[in-house]
Amino acid sequence: MQRAAVTSHECGGASYKNVFIDYADWPTVKDTKSFGKVPNLVIVDESDGSRKELFEVGAIDAYLAETFDLMPGPTPFDRAEALSVLSALYDLQNKIIPAYFFPTLHERKTAHEKHIAETIPTYLKYHERFVRGETYYFGDKMTVADLKLYQMYLWFEDIYLEKNPLRTHAAAFPKLTRIIDSLAKGKAGDYARNRRDFGRYKWSLEEWKWIFH
Repeated sequence: MQRAAVTSHECGGASYKNVFIDYADWPTVKDTKSFGKVPNLVIVDESDGSRKELFEVGAIDAYLAETFDLMPGPTPFDRAEALSVLSALYDLQNKIIPAYFFPTLHERKTAHEKHIAETIPTYLKYHERFVRGETYYFGDKMTVADLKLYQMYLWFEDIYLEKNPLRTHAAAFPKLTRIIDSLAKGKAGDYARNRRDFGRYKWSLEEWKWIFH
């Protein structure tokens, strides 16, 4: 399950369990998934034990946001705006992820350093301008958009450490920094400090990639 979904569960007070799939089992498991991909969310009805499965990150995020009142307002436009923030942040995420798979250390390091210096600050500039509220993206209510930003902050902390652009450029992004600080003081921050689970991976700054541990 992606971290944005996990923080939605945490902030919504839901009971959940992360399940990691072993690479050796993936060829068999793949055929059991609706679109041959993960993550997927398994929803269990506690009263009768029935199960439903939901696939695709955008659908999972939207479902959890609706379920736990993490949308900014009552209208379809309000909800669509929150999903637009998610889409923009996932777009940034998808710009960065390919650098994990570059074949040489030099290529990975060069790509990540460019993301730190150029790609990420450029995206964040537009998000800073978009923020509507003093505390959160949308007024004084925490939404799925804020949780996704916080997830991105934690990701940058994991892989960029003291070079995390949301820390090194904090003065340029005061609104985004307030969102992150607000979430860090609540349930999302408690989860990040005490219950995040990386499964079988850890980040290697020496190799600029995730490795088994």
